[in-house]
Amino acid sequence: MQPIKNELTTTYRTSAILAVVVLIASIVGIARAGDGFYSSYQASLAGLAGQDFVSLVGGLPVLVAAMWLAHRGSTRALLVWAGALFYFAYSYFFFVVGGFNAMFPIYILIVATSLYGLLSLLFTIDPSAAAARFDAHVPRRLVAGYLIGIALLFVFMWGGMSISMIAAGEKPDAVVHLVVAIDGAVLLPALLIGGWKLWHRSAWGYVLGGLLLVKAAMTGATLAFTTTLGGVWDGQIDGFNAFLLVLFGLMAVSAVGLSVVYFGRIHGAVGTVRPMPTAIAT
Repeated sequence: MQPIKNELTTTYRTSAILAVVVLIASIVGIARAGDGFYSSYQASLAGLAGQDFVSLVGGLPVLVAAMWLAHRGSTRALLVWAGALFYFAYSYFFFVVGGFNAMFPIYILIVATSLYGLLSLLFTIDPSAAAARFDAHVPRRLVAGYLIGIALLFVFMWGGMSISMIAAGEKPDAVVHLVVAIDGAVLLPALLIGGWKLWHRSAWGYVLGGLLLVKAAMTGATLAFTTTLGGVWDGQIDGFNAFLLVLFGLMAVSAVGLSVVYFGRIHGAVGTVRPMPTAIAT
């Protein structure tokens, strides 16, 4: 049995809608990237088109595979599924608030279905049962330290930048403003809370540890790719972007490595295939 308290019907439905709209948005975005489709956005074309490309060839396959493996009874897939939903909600937030084009309703639908799909999945997972699937050798403190360390790194980066701009009477550009806002309000608290709970063996800590590792791996890989793409299109990568490329690359590689070890410590990960949606008595 999977560590869930009731049916995953809502999560399957919202995730299926998400998969369809991500497929549409990414194909349209890539196909029209060169004709001014993103002209209303202040974010770089490399960041926007690169996000659509990674969503198509990376994020979407992860989401669909996680849904399929969860249907087959995989406990690991539940956490990967949650991480993928968080990734899409975070990534396409910038498409919703950063500009406006013909795909605007689709971008809203992506954020809505991924966010409410994530909430539905988290409400369905039984954290105590999920935590019990991990063996005694899970690198709990290593993963917790990684999550807290990543959060603190960006707290110092964004906090230092914000304080220096306030002191100088300056304002960040629109893109940086949005990144700092969503990181400060959502992502960094999630990393800190997840890391803290995992460090202290909270049942929710094991769930959050898994989904946040997936989110960190997917986001780090996406940002490393879009930074590289921007450098290729510009013909050079300046010092700051080179630093970001290394930072995001290390973030992705370390998250993938930790994920392999972390998820490898889950036992009873795959059960008997059952009709979708999976029904578990409370």
